Amino acid sequence: MQRTKILPLRWIGNICGEFAGNHIVKCVNMDEDEEYGWQYRYHAKMWKYLNKPYELWGTYYIIDMDAWREDLTNRKSSDS
Repeated sequence: MQRTKILPLRWIGNICGEFAGNHIVKCVNMDEDEEYGWQYRYHAKMWKYLNKPYELWGTYYIIDMDAWREDLTNRKSSDS
């Protein structure tokens, strides 16, 4: 799903989403190691601020889980 049809905004949103994803992964890794210092706070704030443009203008992909489950069950029954 595209949040906007204005291409430059979509590009900016998607680029910010890439950087925000990197920051949240670093936060998760630090959380697993229980390192809650200034680096953890930095990555958390960067994710917070970089994820906003992505939420506003970025491209989201939505998975229809019900259709996916139905497809998997039909595929299993036809394989037997």
